[in-house]
Amino acid sequence: MSLPVIHGHRLTWERLTSLLDANRLPHAVLFLGPPGVGKALVAQRLAARLACTEPGAPCGTCAGCVQVVAGSHPDLRSIGAPTAGGRREGRTKKEIGIDQARDLKRFVALQAIAAPRKVAIIDDADRLSIAAQNALLKTLEEPPGAALLILVTASPGALLTTVRSRCQRIAFQPLTDDEVRAALAGTGLAPDEAARLAERADGSPGRALSQRNIWAEEDQQEMRALLAALEGGRYGSVLAMSKALGKTEQDTAARLDGLLALCRDDAVAAIAAGDPTRFAQAVRRGEIAAEAVQTLRRRNPNRTLLTEGLALRLARG
Repeated sequence: MSLPVIHGHRLTWERLTSLLDANRLPHAVLFLGPPGVGKALVAQRLAARLACTEPGAPCGTCAGCVQVVAGSHPDLRSIGAPTAGGRREGRTKKEIGIDQARDLKRFVALQAIAAPRKVAIIDDADRLSIAAQNALLKTLEEPPGAALLILVTASPGALLTTVRSRCQRIAFQPLTDDEVRAALAGTGLAPDEAARLAERADGSPGRALSQRNIWAEEDQQEMRALLAALEGGRYGSVLAMSKALGKTEQDTAARLDGLLALCRDDAVAAIAAGDPTRFAQAVRRGEIAAEAVQTLRRRNPNRTLLTEGLALRLARG
């Protein structure tokens, strides 16, 4: 295994390493930005930068770097939201509980063994339960020794204000289309497929891969049929649309992104056909879908209520 290549975020990486070299990197940082843009990869690379024992850190080949990539470095602890459900049912992320938070507190209280600092990475930090967040407050404010805590999230609003205020924010932006294509090509995708997926990725390689895995051609055809059925105004078609938007959070996010892409395609087709009525409908539906996407990303809503409300609005619009 080797360190993952980071596409984009050059200025962010330079800022982090500059602070680290000057011994000015805060003890608690909050990596925030859109999902799938590489925040967790940068966190891992920063941990390798600390653990690396060779010039030009991180080298990717020394024992420290290899252990970071393998998740076995004695001074690194990474946690994230556990999942439930199998392949058929989908995988739904659950809360990061207080027991995990307490275990993390005990870890960072220990003396570093091989690296200059203990590093704790909390991916899906928005999934921390309220009790877990409260348990971490003291550690975030006054971590023992030289510990570094990195919280990674696409939904900072789900964190307590007291948690956010104890961390320095590091904002990550969407990637350019060229950067997305390069990231996708690095996963082994053919150049033409990488280019096609990048067009609808909104700067997120992770979102593009999720679309590829969940939003297949038959799913698109099903969604178009459901949109057409909504025009009849029957409640059964509303429920069918809500159900089709996915049982798991990952499914719902991918299908909402797919629905938004379909609305964009319909708007472009309507312009080409000179059909203002169809264009207006596509724009209205796109606005409704975009609002649902933002709500899902930022507020951790009840997904059943979200998708049923979306379907009702689409039927009326």
